[in-house]
Amino acid sequence: MLVYRFGVWSKNRRFRPWRWFTSGLYVLMNLLVQGGTGIVLERDTKLGDGFHIIHPGLLHVHPHATIGERVAVMHNVTIGTNMSADCPTIGDDVFIGCGASVLGGITIGDGARIAANTLVISDVPAGAVAMGVPAQIYPNMDRLRKRKKKTPSVSAEARVQES
Repeated sequence: MLVYRFGVWSKNRRFRPWRWFTSGLYVLMNLLVQGGTGIVLERDTKLGDGFHIIHPGLLHVHPHATIGERVAVMHNVTIGTNMSADCPTIGDDVFIGCGASVLGGITIGDGARIAANTLVISDVPAGAVAMGVPAQIYPNMDRLRKRKKKTPSVSAEARVQES
């Protein structure tokens, strides 16, 4: 993420020689990161605040993909194109499990969950869970995520007093 942020910063420099120097430094650092970690995250990618990689390694994000805020991505994930120039748009608060592939000009809704080893080639609505190859969509999973109110349990002391 540090190299990505440095790349975005260097791209926005106004003084041309300084932009040229910092962009060259970015390219060198990016090659080292790609070779060492397997993470390909170009500075042209639009990332929201709070984007984080849970287990770094073997992550490829297309430069024209758009990723929302607070998106969590695990290792061995591909976010890119599928035989066309269109790239995915991922909403806020999305989780993408390890080994998942999100391909094509699709939209992943806010709060969606992509299971591990899932191939997503169609839209996923907000709050849904996608799993399988190709992905099966299970909508309205938000109601399962909400915690039920706990009923007050009888304590051990109250049980002893009743006896």
